[in-house]
Amino acid sequence: MASRLRTPSKFEIREPKETIDRLARFIRTQAELARAKQLIVGMSGGLDSSVTASLCAIAVGGSKVLGLSMPEKETVKSENIEDGQKVARQFRLRFEVIDITPFQDVARTMLNPDPSNRRIAWGNIKARLRATILYYKANVSDGLVIGTGDKSEVMLGYFTKYGDGACDVLPLGDVYKTSVKDIAKHLNLPRRVYTKTPSPELWPGQTAEKELGFGYDTIDQILWGLERWLSPKEIASELSLPISMVTRVRNRWLASEHKRRMPLTPKLGFRTIGMDLRLPYLSS
Repeated sequence: MASRLRTPSKFEIREPKETIDRLARFIRTQAELARAKQLIVGMSGGLDSSVTASLCAIAVGGSKVLGLSMPEKETVKSENIEDGQKVARQFRLRFEVIDITPFQDVARTMLNPDPSNRRIAWGNIKARLRATILYYKANVSDGLVIGTGDKSEVMLGYFTKYGDGACDVLPLGDVYKTSVKDIAKHLNLPRRVYTKTPSPELWPGQTAEKELGFGYDTIDQILWGLERWLSPKEIASELSLPISMVTRVRNRWLASEHKRRMPLTPKLGFRTIGMDLRLPYLSS
């Protein structure tokens, strides 16, 4: 099994039509079960959100999809808004731009963030403000918030809890970043969308790969091995990487488990919500 780590083609989408159809069916089914009249997607102009919005349009029709671009003055890039608009036009979905600068200015005045630890805490405020707007739009339209995170980000915990991690369904949650890029090509998305450097846009100059320490092509290979319970030593040997690099990814994966679960609850009763009291979505 370990020898397969050296094969990057494992991230290629071998049956693109079936894969895209399957993802679209999932979205359509969840929308129908929730009786959603609209799907709400935060569109940054980047890879994941563009693919997600496109799949939503394929699933339910563009007229029932609202893509929200939420720039702010510290990180705004006009080309990202333009890329979101291009995808929206291509798949005939509705697109709206909401500048969250006034919201964050109020938050800054109220919270007076400490410069010594401001970057991450303040960046998380931005992500949670965006989530608030997405859910407001969903609430007033009987809609669903569709998450845009991919498997690489979910495994790494590379998202803001109750921020960009807040959603009702997550179509790409089992698709590695490298594979999402392949889907984007099969969807014929603009080349700039899937070749730009990924960034959550929470502070100026932030890029995912700089923050994580290495590129997603390497990260995905490591995560693929961890998913199959290979040891850091096996993965490092097979990929010719320093074991410290593999351990760093593994430690981040383990330390972020709290982001992927409901809040921990002490077990006192007969059955406990989220542990041994879990209902199917259609429980009636």
